[in-house]
Amino acid sequence: MESQWLFNLLLMLQFVILIAVAVWAFRLSKRLKQMKQYYTEAELNQKKQVQVLASGSIGMGRRLVAIEKKLNLAVEKQSEILSKEGGVSYNRAMELLEMGATIDDLVSKCGLIRAEAELISLLKQESRRNSDYH
Repeated sequence: MESQWLFNLLLMLQFVILIAVAVWAFRLSKRLKQMKQYYTEAELNQKKQVQVLASGSIGMGRRLVAIEKKLNLAVEKQSEILSKEGGVSYNRAMELLEMGATIDDLVSKCGLIRAEAELISLLKQESRRNSDYH
């Protein structure tokens, strides 16, 4: 009789434990679903942010390339203008030196400052010396 009562008590205790484990498993399953949904939404948000950043970077890169092209063109034009302006007067100065012009002639006829005229004259003299040695 007492063993029957003990058996029933153990049986009830097992049943309660089984119910408690089932409730705990159900709550855990529900919590896992919530976490999965949260992480799925977070992943989607991160993908959207990466797409926005990537498109922004691509747009910025294109703008930089366009600006770089414009800058290169501007530098090239500036170099052309400077070489035309500078080249004509320097070339003219070299021609005048070949004909025996003085530094004052270079200043007055080529629009050079005196230091430039002196420098060109020195370069021409060095050029003559080097050509005489060879």
